[in-house]
Parts: sequence; C-alpha cells; structure tokens
Amino acid sequence: MENWKTEESVDSLEVQLKNKRSLLLLVICILTWVGSLYSLAMILISLAVSDVFKAFQDVPAESEAFFFGFGILSPFLCALGAFFMFRLKRWGFWIYLLGEFPPVAYSIYMMFALTKSVGGGMFFGLVANLIPIAFIVMYAIEMGKLNKKPVSVDF
Repeated sequence: MENWKTEESVDSLEVQLKNKRSLLLLVICILTWVGSLYSLAMILISLAVSDVFKAFQDVPAESEAFFFGFGILSPFLCALGAFFMFRLKRWGFWIYLLGEFPPVAYSIYMMFALTKSVGGGMFFGLVANLIPIAFIVMYAIEMGKLNKKPVSVDF
C-alpha cells in the first residue's frame, strides 16, 4: 500500500506540471504595469495641461517625433510585453525590450550629446536609466522559466 508514495509511481502516471510563475516575475510584472500606466498618464496629462508644442518650437522634428511617439508607444509595449511574460510567454520579453530599449538608448545618447564627453555622458546616462536597465536584467534572468513555444495566438 505504501508503493503509491514513491517517485516511480508518480512517473508512471505521466503527470506534467505546468510552469509556475515565480514571485520575482509576478512582482516585476506588476511594477511594470504600474510604471507604464504612470508614464502614459504623465505624458497624456502633460499634453492636455501645458502648451508642450510651444516648448518644442526650437527642437528638431526628429526629437519631437521621438518624444511623442515613444512617449506613448513605449509604456504600451512594456505593459504588453509584461502581460505576455505574466502569461509565461517567452516572446513577451522581446516586446518588452522593444518598448524599453529605444528610450534608454536615446537618453544615453542625449546625455552624451549634452555633456560632450564619453565618461560623464555615459555615467549620467546609465544612472538615469538604472531602473529600466535593472528591469531588463531581471526579466532576462526570468526568461529561463518562460515557455519556449513559438509565437501563437493563444493567450
């Protein structure tokens, strides 16, 4: 009667356990959603309250397009990528990275362009983006726990 408690009997049932979401993945997904909603709300409030277009009169058109385009698109892509990673889809990381990497790279470039030095510009660019870079690293660490299935429409 005690045979059913052995590991061999469990293997004979061929039970497959689904991947379980880790606590770290749960926490960083929730923080990503909160941060994305906050960023999106701040962009939309700044558009509604202030005369932002007057502030961009002397700015090149590329910078203005980047600010408005990625200011609205980036939080949406980050939240969408976090949703798919929450659902344990590995390709959600790449969506998250698509939303997170361009603003980080652009701000490091702008710090370099404003300080006109490699050392100071890179240092302050990295310090200003410490939280987004930390989230990218934490999500990359969690990628091992995500499904390796190809992209599909099942959510």
